[in-house]
Amino acid sequence: MKRIYFLIVAFMAMLLGFSQSSYAGEPVILDIKHPTQSGTGIPRSPVQYPEAYIDGYTLTFDSSCIGCTITLLNENEEVVYINVVTENGEVEIPTTFVGTYELQLVRGSITFVGEIEL
Repeated sequence: MKRIYFLIVAFMAMLLGFSQSSYAGEPVILDIKHPTQSGTGIPRSPVQYPEAYIDGYTLTFDSSCIGCTITLLNENEEVVYINVVTENGEVEIPTTFVGTYELQLVRGSITFVGEIEL
């Protein structure tokens, strides 16, 4: 019974924590790439997914991503661009890139992946 109560309270708190974002641009959907289990194997808390947006050639991330490494891979899964998220949460991609790319964001021991169109 305590567990059900805890799950309901946690779910409600999570719903209250979501708010409209003030970032400009289209959202980029990120997922975890090949999650690996470490430690005791007992999950302590769910992974918080970062917010990411693209507006032209500017990627904008939430504050949890400052200092994280981003990598762009082309359709042949070759690394074509690497950069670090700046203190303002942005990364400027060169305008020479055109097409669809896989975006990888490394935050700590977790790699998030998504697809962007430039």
